[in-house]
Amino acid sequence: MSFIINGQVAINSSSPSTAAALQIDAQKLPTTNFGGFLMPIVTEAQQALIPVSTIDTSDDGLMVFVSDPGTGKQCWEIFDAVQQVWRSIFCLDEKVCNAVLYSENFESYAEDSGITGASATNGDYPASVTKWTLSSYSDSPRDGSTSLPGSLVNADDYALVKSGELEMHDTNGPLLFQTESIDITGYSSITISCEIFETGLLEYLPASHTDDFNCGDDTNGSDYVDMEYSTDGGATYTEVPNFMGLGNSDHTLSDNLSGRVFFSVTGITGTSLIFRIRFQNWANDEYFFLDNIQVKCD
Repeated sequence: MSFIINGQVAINSSSPSTAAALQIDAQKLPTTNFGGFLMPIVTEAQQALIPVSTIDTSDDGLMVFVSDPGTGKQCWEIFDAVQQVWRSIFCLDEKVCNAVLYSENFESYAEDSGITGASATNGDYPASVTKWTLSSYSDSPRDGSTSLPGSLVNADDYALVKSGELEMHDTNGPLLFQTESIDITGYSSITISCEIFETGLLEYLPASHTDDFNCGDDTNGSDYVDMEYSTDGGATYTEVPNFMGLGNSDHTLSDNLSGRVFFSVTGITGTSLIFRIRFQNWANDEYFFLDNIQVKCD
């Protein structure tokens, strides 16, 4: 005689869910001990010997945990029978991208914090500021020179936090905003973004006029903004040129802006990141405004 019995299979439970073909409860009754589900653990060589079907999709969804001391791989993997490949669902050294890694909206600082032409510091800068620095000298020109004079030469020249934004007025030379070093270890792609706008008329001389940056003429009043970043502690910075057609091959922004520009650059990888912005304007009616800096993982 033959009997066919259909039903749910339960481990550590006497009342399995009717929706489950297999149910495993964590508690080991009648004790108070708890346990988990341990899937098959294999090395990469052992995984390659698993006889998955190459004829049909009957093994679609087969799962193993690959733990290989030789290669260092520690990944939960599932078999894709349609493409005939093992796919990593999650690896233990992989970081889940679910957070902003760095942000600055300038809301937490005292009004008028920063630097001016009349004094080295103002407000609660730098005492309460650890996430960024301001420099009125070009301490990192592209050609390695340190011969440029300082900016903010007049008493009313400044880079100050005003109404929750960083405002740059009549810098009279290159002024550098720079973030702290940001940890981006373990993320596959990083995006930097910020908002910037300006008031006043920006002027830019052609590239035939050279300076210590080899890009435009500092001494004759060129106005511009350079956005650039460095990874892994490197001294070389990558500049984003001609963003949205509002700059040129030497500068991120050099045109008059009709409104707020939402700058972004993506696809950055590494272990650490520094983002910096060089501002330059030369007239009493010229201002740059910076806000809402973010570094995020994609």
